[in-house]
Amino acid sequence: MPRLDKGTLALTFKFDCDRFLRFRLASDAEKDSLGIEADTYKRPGIELIKAAGRRWEADKYQDLIDVSPPDAVEYVEKEEVDELVGRKPFGKVENLFEILRRETPPFAIIEAEFEVPSNITPGLQEAYDTYGLDTVRARPDIIWIRPGGTGHPLIGDPDPVPEFELHVIDVKMAAEPSLRHFTEVTYYALSLAAALAEQGLSDRYAVSAEGFIWPGSHDANAFRNLVREYEARGDSDPVTSALQDTLVPVPYEVYQVHVKQFFEERLLRVLEQRPEEASWHVGPKCQLCDYVRYCKQEAENCDHLSRLPWLNQGQAELLRQNGIATTQSLREAIRGSTTEWQAAEASSHQLRADRPALLVRAEALHTNEPVVIEGRRCSFMPAWSDQNIFITVHFDPGSGITFAMGAARVYFPPGRSQGDPPQTEEYVFVVDRVDAMNPDTERARLVEFVTLVSRWLEEVSDTNSRLPSADRVSSHIFFWDMLEVRQLRRMFERHMNHPEVVDLIELLIRLFPPDQVLPDPDLFKSQPGTIVKDVVRLLLGLPIPHDYSLFDTANTLFPDRNENGDLYRFQLPFGFSTPMSDQIPFERAYELWQDKIFLRHFDPRFPDQPSRWRPYTRDELYEGIKHATRVHLRALQHIVRRLREHYRDRLTLRKAPFSAAPPTQTRIPERARSLIAFEKLNVACQELENRQRRSLPVDEREAHFFS
Repeated sequence: MPRLDKGTLALTFKFDCDRFLRFRLASDAEKDSLGIEADTYKRPGIELIKAAGRRWEADKYQDLIDVSPPDAVEYVEKEEVDELVGRKPFGKVENLFEILRRETPPFAIIEAEFEVPSNITPGLQEAYDTYGLDTVRARPDIIWIRPGGTGHPLIGDPDPVPEFELHVIDVKMAAEPSLRHFTEVTYYALSLAAALAEQGLSDRYAVSAEGFIWPGSHDANAFRNLVREYEARGDSDPVTSALQDTLVPVPYEVYQVHVKQFFEERLLRVLEQRPEEASWHVGPKCQLCDYVRYCKQEAENCDHLSRLPWLNQGQAELLRQNGIATTQSLREAIRGSTTEWQAAEASSHQLRADRPALLVRAEALHTNEPVVIEGRRCSFMPAWSDQNIFITVHFDPGSGITFAMGAARVYFPPGRSQGDPPQTEEYVFVVDRVDAMNPDTERARLVEFVTLVSRWLEEVSDTNSRLPSADRVSSHIFFWDMLEVRQLRRMFERHMNHPEVVDLIELLIRLFPPDQVLPDPDLFKSQPGTIVKDVVRLLLGLPIPHDYSLFDTANTLFPDRNENGDLYRFQLPFGFSTPMSDQIPFERAYELWQDKIFLRHFDPRFPDQPSRWRPYTRDELYEGIKHATRVHLRALQHIVRRLREHYRDRLTLRKAPFSAAPPTQTRIPERARSLIAFEKLNVACQELENRQRRSLPVDEREAHFFS
């Protein structure tokens, strides 16, 4: 009997994949017949990630209990301590509707479970009747009960307004909630509203159309401190005021469309199919899916279109509808401009615009060689810069805390003789302790990182200030992907006002400003850094399926040979890399932070018996993270070097001499200065955009409707 739990619902929105949903609903017999094997248990330490989420939930539950009046919060606490969580976990409250029938209901109910009525949508009833779907149950993290008339919209728009309003709160460790979190809250609200009507309680209660996410925070005591602050002000209801400041609203009317579409279309469509028939597409978002290895193997076996990086599922489906189902057939169709390709191209201008790249990426997969996309130029990477700084950043997406940073420099100082080796430096910074999501240790490592990179930049700027203009040198910063830049900006934003950081970070904030800081127009126009993955995507097709990862790209792009004449490969030991990801697995950070190490040294004598592998010590784990960070830096340097050696004529950015001098402050009001800076940024954006458009071949500009 298929069973739909809350994890399946939320993860289906995360992966946006019919196959994932069908595999999760598959019977044991169906799984055995296909050889479907979930991969989660193969990631040692993943239990710590799940435990961290449960610990955050339990801590927020306890916060709410402790700041509320005695017996105001209804909850159940289990008897046994969960060692990974570090406390007794909360259990489910099974008598929700009995509690709601009390004369005076509680302020909140934690983890109340109830059966989802089949009438929340016709699709759910059909799933029960036709496919024997097991009874669906819902368990919101917190149901917040408030007196009616708060002014929030209510589901069903009841008239008159009932005595009480119920607000669904979902507690998440993530600081930035995503679509799956919002749809989960909406699903609970929709289900609870239907359950109240079924139980005859809708005359007394209504569910608010505005649910909430309780997001993660780096201050574990933030909510308690807010309550104390409101108490000190004499607020009549400090807990409610603190909740309103803490919670992120989820508008029901926006996300109910996604929930209803899931039950009325996707769920029924998937249940109607055999597991192997459900649609699928392997891409970067699949990296944490339980079934990604199964799908990658099948993609290789059948030459699935998803093997082409950056071809999305909608485009692949359009190609299949026109008789193009494999990368080889796509290659032949584009080469021969067949009627099938012409039909697909006519129905999607994006396919038409991507024609040169699609052909080259398919060619690379089948020739096993890098292939250049003819006619393209890259205007955001220089063919030469005197100082080259390489940066890599690795972080935990749940807490948002960085656990490793690396910075390397390759510098050709002025006055050197031809053939002299460059000055090189390489440093790694590991955040080895984090207590209760407190980012203090991250800040200490950030200070070291910022001090180092600023010293490199200011050294070049000081050198230039003493040289004639013709002899001055340039500087450029390289990252592999945009994820690292975003995390660096998040760290800047988190710590920029701290006394230890504020005086050090001014230069780097001008180079990579957080969202709340207006960029320096002159530095922005100079393009201080490059996302190298974007350069590879623009210029090359590589024999790499699904996505161009850092190590795969480095190992494919004209690799070096070692002393034995064999090709050198950038690779890491078991447990320090994840397929389709360029981040060190964040489980390693939790093992380091909590001194609970699950990782073991792979032993080729017992490849299928991990229990016989030797466990890592904490020192070995620490050194393993440092080593992995260094290998990331060296792989990035290799790719930049090879791009410059083999495709120099396609790299059109010309770097001016670097200056760290702050912008001149004109004697006009602050608001006027901001408006002038904003106008300069607009002009710079238009110039950079035009430069990149002009670097495309004429037929591609035409396909993109660029004049």
